[in-house]
Amino acid sequence: MKKRGTHYDLAMALGLLVEDEQVMSTRIESCVFFGELSLNGNLRRCKGILPMIIAAKQAGYSNIILPKENLQEEALIEGLCIMGFSTLKEVVAFMEGNGELESYSSGGEVQPIKEVNGLSCDFSEVLGQQNVVEKAMIAAAGGHNILLIGEPGCGKSMIAKRIPTILPRMSKREALEVTKIYSVAGLLSDQGNLITNRPFRSPHHNASLSALIGGGRNAMPGEISLAHNGGLFLDEMVEFSRKTIESLR
Repeated sequence: MKKRGTHYDLAMALGLLVEDEQVMSTRIESCVFFGELSLNGNLRRCKGILPMIIAAKQAGYSNIILPKENLQEEALIEGLCIMGFSTLKEVVAFMEGNGELESYSSGGEVQPIKEVNGLSCDFSEVLGQQNVVEKAMIAAAGGHNILLIGEPGCGKSMIAKRIPTILPRMSKREALEVTKIYSVAGLLSDQGNLITNRPFRSPHHNASLSALIGGGRNAMPGEISLAHNGGLFLDEMVEFSRKTIESLR
């Protein structure tokens, strides 16, 4: 079976050891394994594990074994027994019942990320343009698109960049959806934190089609996915290529 990525390294290594009868254990069937292996047997953190853990839970598994560096990220999922290890040797020892296990049970208090986008602006800083501000509020309240057209310097970008400040807080379900996407994209720098601020993405007009829509040889989320449950701002929209704009359909 063809595989892609390093998430399966630990599972494949254990499978080979079991088939070669170097590891004799009945624990393996009740566990799910994720993790990248280095050449010296150390376990390395993998990106995008959060949605995999959710899928494992939906499949009926409750025991998850992964690299220690991924533990905090998985604390976002309740009802699981998550165990972190540093090396393949430690995992083998646990499978054989040797040594003490330092387990990590998820579902604890998760601290939200502070101002993911570093937003410190407010509509109170906009002087005049009350008609445009009102339309921006209507668009934000109803989840509509809005197109701002005007002379340079009249406040289009200033108003657009303040729309995230009036968006309501995300529900836990929405926050988990966004966090999953950022986990896959490798942008979840604060492990163990739930993204609670609605994302606001502003790609440059030179952004490629795959950067905006997603995909590529190793498929990754694009800007429209990273803006999920938030806003996508195309500054100087006419500067984007026609093919890129059409792809937004």
